[in-house]
Amino acid sequence: MASKELEPRSPSPSCAKILMLHGEGQSGQFFRCKTEFLQPSVRSMLLNSTCKDTSQSPFNEVRFYYPSGLLPDNPDTSPDEKALKRTWGYGDVELERIRGLETTIDYILRFLDSHGPFIGIMGFSSGAIIAATVASLLEKRRSIGSLRFNASHPSLDFVVSFCGCPLEHSLYKPLYNPKIETPTLHVIGTIDTTIDECQSLRLLDYCTDSALHYFFGTHHVPRSVDFLDALTRFFEHVYKDKEGEGDEWEDLDD
Repeated sequence: MASKELEPRSPSPSCAKILMLHGEGQSGQFFRCKTEFLQPSVRSMLLNSTCKDTSQSPFNEVRFYYPSGLLPDNPDTSPDEKALKRTWGYGDVELERIRGLETTIDYILRFLDSHGPFIGIMGFSSGAIIAATVASLLEKRRSIGSLRFNASHPSLDFVVSFCGCPLEHSLYKPLYNPKIETPTLHVIGTIDTTIDECQSLRLLDYCTDSALHYFFGTHHVPRSVDFLDALTRFFEHVYKDKEGEGDEWEDLDD
């Protein structure tokens, strides 16, 4: 049975819906447990923000959606383990075409259409790769390579990329050219040994409207006050549409 959070709901312009995408070998439920601490802060930030379109009412509700990847992290494991450990695709993001990515992107686009509209995506690691990919497709409104675009969902307001990176195979270059325009907060661990800093910075370079926050830590979603402050400033940038402050909301503290 689908969980309550995954049931389709009627779109509401005053409801801020956020898609939360887990990392490799995780699941939606696992990522929910790891990021529940974020929910009260994000709700407070968004409910007190100003909508870009002043003709609409401010948000009065925030909902988080945690789908799991369709693919098992390891197809050879037991059924129970397959249910707990999911992935969005198979392959080296720096070298290879990602097997299963077409299925994942089609699933996420259909999820956005049937459960949305969503204001943004927060993704961790491989979930951050998917978030940037989807943001690009929603902007460009066309299929890219083998990634089929068939969605009515509008472009996103934002992406938050935790320990993310781009897809480097030549097949995916059109995702980043022209660059992604969706405002993106890039959150990078200073001692992350899973995704190198240079990989995350390449994704930043492929975005025209980027904020950067470093945290002292490895491959995880940070909990620090400094990070929450950076996230607050990011949402202020997105929803208050401040002009001439692009350099000021970049957070480089360790």
